[in-house]
Amino acid sequence: MKKIIPNYRNYSFNLSEKSSDIFLKNINTNKDNKDNIDFENNETNVEECIFEFDKKNNFGIKKWKDGTKFLGNFKNELANGWGILYNYDSEIFKGFFVDNEVNGFGEYIHKNGNINIGYWEYDLQVGIGYESIGETCTYFGEFKNGKKNGIGTYSWIDDSCYAGEVKNNLFDGYGIYLYFDGRKYEGEWKKNMLHGYGEMTWTEGNKYFGLYKNDKRDGFGIYYSPDNKFFIGFWKNGKQNGYGKYINCNKIKYGIWKNGKFDKKYEDMDENEFIKSLLNNNTNFPYFKWNINQLQLFFNIRNKC
Repeated sequence: MKKIIPNYRNYSFNLSEKSSDIFLKNINTNKDNKDNIDFENNETNVEECIFEFDKKNNFGIKKWKDGTKFLGNFKNELANGWGILYNYDSEIFKGFFVDNEVNGFGEYIHKNGNINIGYWEYDLQVGIGYESIGETCTYFGEFKNGKKNGIGTYSWIDDSCYAGEVKNNLFDGYGIYLYFDGRKYEGEWKKNMLHGYGEMTWTEGNKYFGLYKNDKRDGFGIYYSPDNKFFIGFWKNGKQNGYGKYINCNKIKYGIWKNGKFDKKYEDMDENEFIKSLLNNNTNFPYFKWNINQLQLFFNIRNKC
């Protein structure tokens, strides 16, 4: 067996943050680790590599002292074509190589059991691909620069799922999330949090549509319960805060809420005074003028969309 000094560059699959940070706080699911995908071993001495090569079939085996092993096609002593790389750290890549870099279709098996299947360019996963995250979650969708970027879907074993935009492995943009407890959110996301305009529906029939900030209702929004109760107004940190209009059947209350509670100092405010207060604060939402019949019609229409 002939020992040679190969023209070798360490294989580095730079899918940083390979296991996405997609577990939301209100799902009560542990986040997956975000260690880098890296076959690089800085302690490997390339002079200690053993190279066996079948010139007739352009097939060879390279073995390193640390246990790393590559089997596949070579050209000029570089991995070119199909091959299997067994990393010293029990990670495996099966697929196509060009000049020692992963290029083309392949399957990457992580030491923690995660699996990536798809296409690679210069060691980074790109295009449409698949990833299994342990035994709890799968992703199918777009990759760019080694991360989940574009449109994708996540599915969990508890039947919750997400479909929408993904940026750098996180929910970011427009997306729909179906929760394991039957809730449904449709709207905007930012770095895995409800952020922007969105609509939440509960299994009991309660609904909210309006603004979110950092996973909480924040800004203008409408809350509806199936017993014909409505709150139309402003929220902060998930609670009513600011000007609002409360409807209970045909009873209407205008005023100001603070930290989720009605401020009785404003219980005598009538509609004209209330609308005037809104206008003085550069706020003009037509929803404030809707009566209960108009609100019910609005929600009935939305349910049919």
